[in-house]
Amino acid sequence: MEIRGRHALNDLVLHGSREIYVTDTWANQVYRFDREKRSFKQLSFHRPLLYPNGIALSDDGKLLYVADILGVIQVDLGNNHTREVDPGRHSTLAGIDGLYWYKGSLVGVQYGNGPYRVARWWLSPDGLKVTSSEVLEYRTPLISFPTTGAITRGKFYFIANTGIANYKDGKVVDSSKLEPVNIAVVPLD
Repeated sequence: MEIRGRHALNDLVLHGSREIYVTDTWANQVYRFDREKRSFKQLSFHRPLLYPNGIALSDDGKLLYVADILGVIQVDLGNNHTREVDPGRHSTLAGIDGLYWYKGSLVGVQYGNGPYRVARWWLSPDGLKVTSSEVLEYRTPLISFPTTGAITRGKFYFIANTGIANYKDGKVVDSSKLEPVNIAVVPLD
């Protein structure tokens, strides 16, 4: 598959030693990259994707989760069937940047629906419905446009101040606004 046009390969997740799943935010696509064949394959979804970003894989490697500006879609990698994850009442899965799987839950950096926050959503056994959620970080002074992170030893580490609002068309807009990068951490256990 040849990929043409404007692209922003954004977040990725490793599936074993052979496959990589990656979101393409500008092209509104998700691809599977076969490391052995060195080839991309575009995934199909039940609805159009809108700025896909965060991506996570269940511990057993059977379910892929893709976040876009509208919510989170579950992909069954056994049959390629896709379905919306139900956020439940009074909750949203919209606008998640970094998305991570942790012990039957999704952890995400959320910014597309209002104030920036880091949240955790516990899922039903089939992974299709949020059963409860917890806001892990919200409006602390050091947070300004958080994004991508990583989970290790029961803690979620994430970039707290990307400065992305000061970046346009591949360039820093105002160098006087640059500041040291802050890495924040929230416990998950």
